[in-house]
Amino acid sequence: MREITQTALVAQPPARLFELINDIENYPRFIPWVTRARVISRSAAEIVATLAVQRGPLSSEFTTRNELEPERRILMHLVDGPFRMLEGEWLLTPIESSTVSAGGVGCRVQLSMQFEFKNRLTAALFEQKFAETAASLVDAFVARARSTPRS
Repeated sequence: MREITQTALVAQPPARLFELINDIENYPRFIPWVTRARVISRSAAEIVATLAVQRGPLSSEFTTRNELEPERRILMHLVDGPFRMLEGEWLLTPIESSTVSAGGVGCRVQLSMQFEFKNRLTAALFEQKFAETAASLVDAFVARARSTPRS
């Protein structure tokens, strides 16, 4: 099993990052390796979605069920895909400080993921590339938060 954790500070409130992370339909617009994103179902408590990804030789599709705790946490659980196990957690922690932003409110964004491919050959070929890809997610959302106006 492989584990990654990536953290960043951003001068945006947790609500803004929560909104961007759950704007799954727009992932192909700002995450270069997401080629297609489809929401299967959405409620206030849960989103089920499928992502098609391609990065270098890695090309795959997987579906997750994401449990939502608004403005605080998103728990990801594997529904289908090339993994034996895929679990993740986005944590959004408010930070109040005059140094964070003019408004004094920012947030600490943390993504933790654990995954294991079903097939050993696939794991040998793609595990490192998928780990790098997953780790780049936090950077993509921070860049998106900084570049897009709040709605």
